[in-house]
Amino acid sequence: MKNYIPNRTVEYNDNRISKFIAQYGKCAVTGSELGKHDWHCHHKNPYHLSRDDTYSNLIVLHESVYQLIHLKDHEKIKNLIKVLELDKKQIQKINELRKL
Repeated sequence: MKNYIPNRTVEYNDNRISKFIAQYGKCAVTGSELGKHDWHCHHKNPYHLSRDDTYSNLIVLHESVYQLIHLKDHEKIKNLIKVLELDKKQIQKINELRKL
């Protein structure tokens, strides 16, 4: 609650906290525990297209996983997958989020 994002809607800020709690403070892809500053609340359907800050459109991810979803450079993607030690199921989840 102390990390309120002022340039976002109240709905986004409320749902972001709720989603973090619902996921028990863990990344939705890796299951790793998240700290205070190493996570990102990601819109499944891009906000610039949908203007959708609803709870169901948000997912809490480790910052590195969030970066991986948005990367386009194949070498950087391969390196980050290797660093994160992702299995096939986790890579599949990331690819589903990339498609959205």
